[in-house]
Order: sequence, then C-alpha cells, then structure tokens
Amino acid sequence: MRTHLGISHIGDNIVVVDSDTVWSRDTTFIHENNTITYFERTSNDEFDLDCQGHDPVKFVEGITVGSIGIAVTDDMNADEFNHKHTKTPYKSCRRPQFPNSTGARHIVHFMLFQYDVMTHLHRTIVEAWGVSSVWEAVTQCHKHKFCAGRISEYELYFSFISNFYRERMTIEVLTPGKDWMNSAICDANEMKCCHEHNVLLKGCHDHRIKRYTEGADAGDMCCDL
Repeated sequence: MRTHLGISHIGDNIVVVDSDTVWSRDTTFIHENNTITYFERTSNDEFDLDCQGHDPVKFVEGITVGSIGIAVTDDMNADEFNHKHTKTPYKSCRRPQFPNSTGARHIVHFMLFQYDVMTHLHRTIVEAWGVSSVWEAVTQCHKHKFCAGRISEYELYFSFISNFYRERMTIEVLTPGKDWMNSAICDANEMKCCHEHNVLLKGCHDHRIKRYTEGADAGDMCCDL
C-alpha cells in the first residue's frame, strides 16, 4: 500500500488481521532485540502432518520459481523441479522433500509483515516472471501445472522470511482448541473465559456462524475448557 498507493504514513511493520478475529490476551510482536514473533499452529493428529489438498505447496514454491517452470507438466516432476529452484520452500507439511516436517501451518488469522521483506519478496517474484507486478505473476503462475493450487499469502511470506531473514524470527507455537480457536461464538462471556484460560484468540468466521444458526456445532469453546 505504501509503494503502490502512495500511503506514506504506513510504517515498516504492519500486522494484518482477519476481520473475524477476536483477541483475548495481549501479545508482543516486536522485541527489544528486533526479532519478530511469528506464530504457527500444530496438531497432534498424525494425518495433519502430511500435505493435504488445502496446502498451498505448488503456489508457495512455484511463484518464486518463475517462468522457467512453465515447461513442467507432470505433478511429480513439478514437485522436484520446484524443490530444486524455489526461493520459498514450503516446509509446513510432510512430503518426500521434507520428511521430517512438524506439520505446523502459519495461516492463523494474522501476521506481521515488514516493508523491506515485502519489497524483497515482490522484487524476487517480478524478476522471476519478467512482469511488472506480483498480481501479473500470480495470474500467470496459476495457469500452469507447477504452480496451480490454493493460494496463501501468509504461507508465502512465512516461507520467504524463513529462507532469507531467519535471524529476525521468534516462533510461538499455538495448539488448536487450547490457545488458538475457531468458533461461531465470541460474545463477552465466552471471551472472558478465553482470557482466563490464556487463549490468544478466536476466529469467529461468518461461515461458522451461519452453520451454527442452521444447527451445527458451535466449534471451539473456551468456557468448555
């Protein structure tokens, strides 16, 4: 926004938060040693360790591979090609390229983005594709086998900063249903319970609220802990 829209008063460190997120305790993002807290959510389910259809593997890796990947048409060759050439390796789930992955994902309803990292990421992508904007690169990338699939800006940014700026990172692990929750109910009483149990936040998605009004389970509840 600062570069392309000319909003000059935006600072170098910006926290982007999903609109359905309700916080229940304070957290520190920028520390005195200039490291940044990044959050990842884990699961005790063995199934969740492996890459699933919702993991944006090809997009995260392919977008920084660039136009040299267009000739790749086979899924297996695409995975190997991306692994060899990407600047944003996706390590968030277990697969042959990363057999020891913890299964931790980074789509947790918010993330802090740094201006210099973001401009470095944009520059890397546009140079890889020979275009003038990231949007142009994404629209091209998504048409091809090596890059098609779910898009995730959170996972892309996390992979990039992990690869180029690891010294800036402090990782805090969140456990779904314990200190990171999704639910249809985020009223004052429920959020009071969340605060008492040291839960960081709840994601109260519209689609969860809609399903709840139609008779579905409310989801994670702090007051049930």
